[in-house]
Amino acid sequence: MWVFMGAHPSNLELFQRLKSGEDRQFGVNMDICGTVAEQDKSATKWEQTHLVGIRTDAWNPNADQQKKRLEEIQLHRQETLRRQIKASGNLSEAQTQRLHKQMLYDPVMKLRPGDLETRRLVLKLFRETEQKIRWVGTVEERITSELHRSCGAGKPLISLTGILDGTSYLADIHENQLRYRYPSIYTFCYFQERRSRMWYVTIKRKWVSVGADFWIETEGRRIGEIDGALFGFGYNAYVSVTDPDLSTDTRFMDLVTMFATSVGYHQSMRRALKNRLRSRKQGLAGDQIIEDEEVRLLKNPRAA
Repeated sequence: MWVFMGAHPSNLELFQRLKSGEDRQFGVNMDICGTVAEQDKSATKWEQTHLVGIRTDAWNPNADQQKKRLEEIQLHRQETLRRQIKASGNLSEAQTQRLHKQMLYDPVMKLRPGDLETRRLVLKLFRETEQKIRWVGTVEERITSELHRSCGAGKPLISLTGILDGTSYLADIHENQLRYRYPSIYTFCYFQERRSRMWYVTIKRKWVSVGADFWIETEGRRIGEIDGALFGFGYNAYVSVTDPDLSTDTRFMDLVTMFATSVGYHQSMRRALKNRLRSRKQGLAGDQIIEDEEVRLLKNPRAA
């Protein structure tokens, strides 16, 4: 469904089921972009168990949304220029003319909506049963982390945050910069609440593979893999975990599954991040507007 989201029959069916649902996680700006099936080894068959939704307003903002964001950026820039002339109070006539002249030649004020790079990936995983559809987790792109880490590394590095239902702990998934290794390496820590244990997990893309394939490792051993299919629209993959403890942990499996759903978007995310880094070097403000949802993830949990 990755390509034909709006036209896929599962979207129409899901919308009908959600009309009377109480789950607010599926908003009006979401489309279904994929499905997840689990294998019943005793019956050697696959059963569709989950749906994956994408926030289309964040990933593909329309012209009106781009225009609104540009207005916010330019209004902020105008206030910054005004404060550079006078920190507070009204401007004199001469100072006002000076401000208008600066705005006329300022690169930010010359921006057009199409010049902005605002796309941000937000994917949500829903458990599907005959009775209801229930949200189980979200994986979303962290623009703020990507920018500061990419500036230090000198190359685009992806950052994601996994949010799981029923847990107070987030899982930050970061792509890492290694000098002598080209295939991507992602790392995250997962707090297993039922055992009060922290797991440190590495997801390494394979050196040689057909499709986007990854090893899943922890404690110096391989515990599973993500086997990407060569053909198919978007990204199709088999996810398997063999560790007896983690493979039976539903939240951990949901987290790894959500990472796998994001792989098909990584190339586009890197292109968007390169545009943001380029804008930053040019002194433009196209990367200064951060969504409120991401800002809330930055708040200090220990603040009064």
